[in-house]
Amino acid sequence: MLRRVLSAALAATAAVLALAVVRPPPPPTVVVLVAARDLPAGRVLAPGDLREARVRVDAAQPGALASAPEAVGRRVGAGLVRGEAVTGTRLVPRGHVDGLPAGRVALHVVAADPASVDLLAPGVAARVYPATGGPPLARGAVVLSTDPAPQASGPLGGADRDVRGAVLSLTAAEADAVLGGHGAVEGPVTVSLVAAPG
Repeated sequence: MLRRVLSAALAATAAVLALAVVRPPPPPTVVVLVAARDLPAGRVLAPGDLREARVRVDAAQPGALASAPEAVGRRVGAGLVRGEAVTGTRLVPRGHVDGLPAGRVALHVVAADPASVDLLAPGVAARVYPATGGPPLARGAVVLSTDPAPQASGPLGGADRDVRGAVLSLTAAEADAVLGGHGAVEGPVTVSLVAAPG
């Protein structure tokens, strides 16, 4: 009797080992972001709009985003249905107004001194002064982007090639002060920009 029980146990063990050898390992998977709910075109994505899902590597949609920071704050270009993978091509590239806190606006200004733009970088705090001098028009500006440095002057170069500025995040009141300080003069809003970290 004991011999039969041992034989049956050995046979069962052998069968399990044989299945483990024959059965291939599970396919590799990858984490992707998917829509947590139906998302219409034009919606700015919030963390609750997304969830992570694990899919087989060979089934992952090309360009699927893998982490929430890549998507949060971006605008949906074409509607997504619940469970659909979020890809970079389905989202509108980030713009200056995407992710701005409530009550803030984006405003492009031209620097009276184009070289002062080299002191600025996205995320840096700045103060805005009238180009002609005087008290600051805005103390709490945040730089969103800066204009690129002009190319080397060529035969067609002109004075406007040296114009540089920055896109700033301002409160609505600060933007009103900057625009009001500019007066009724036509043309770009020209101001003096000062980096003011901290």
